[in-house]
Amino acid sequence: MAAREIGGHRVGVRVLADGTGPLVVAVHGAEGGWREWQPLARELAGDFRLAALDLPWRAGNDYGWGAAGTPGEWLRGALELLDGPVHSLLGHSLGGNAVLELLCAPDAPDLATAMLFAPFYRPAEDTVDDALEREFNAAFRFAVADGIRISLGTRYDGMDEALFEMIVDTALDRIGPAGIHALYLRFAATGTFPVSAIRTPTRVLVGESDPALVERRGTALSLAAPAVTVSHRPGYGHCFHVSHAAEVAAGFTDFLAGAEAGSGALTGSRGSA
Repeated sequence: MAAREIGGHRVGVRVLADGTGPLVVAVHGAEGGWREWQPLARELAGDFRLAALDLPWRAGNDYGWGAAGTPGEWLRGALELLDGPVHSLLGHSLGGNAVLELLCAPDAPDLATAMLFAPFYRPAEDTVDDALEREFNAAFRFAVADGIRISLGTRYDGMDEALFEMIVDTALDRIGPAGIHALYLRFAATGTFPVSAIRTPTRVLVGESDPALVERRGTALSLAAPAVTVSHRPGYGHCFHVSHAAEVAAGFTDFLAGAEAGSGALTGSRGSA
């Protein structure tokens, strides 16, 4: 894995699918890691080269990276490790926020497409206050619980719900109030992103019951950013890029084909597909 130190924190890149097609780069979320992209990489291996980044907000971090740069700035630095032009970006949760921030920049990379999975987004009109932070905390708990549920696999079947909630509590205690608050600030900051400046065709996927991006906020994002479509999917949790990798891979290839063909489906309206 290619890696380097940036601002005292390690960033790296791992090639998970070394096909002959264009380079797709995947950006993990908070408390995640590059390995979470392996199921999707297996689905895309025949047609794409997929590289997964290893970023400082990986599992077990101390959240000191926030003092050295925003998620978008960290992503920009990590992309410099790659040995070829990036065709498309994929981002999950905080990784999706990082991609969104990068796409808003005046010097955003020239990409064919971007896909964001369950990003946390605050429309500019949503007030930053204690109520918003409480809402974020509940949404983050949902995200952590879904990740744990998927990692448990069949061990979750029949598990006592009180025991499962204790496991989630332990995970949140390890991150700590300071870490969760740091993530809340990243969520709140998305309300300042100039999303109308995005030119890259971008698809946002989110679970229908995932509070990370409720329907009202998803609609606000698609209205503010004509290049962005937002789709809410029934049956998806927060980490569906792992649990529904085959469907996500098929959706990505279809979206890419539409973008390359200049499909009219790339307008900013909300869809269910």
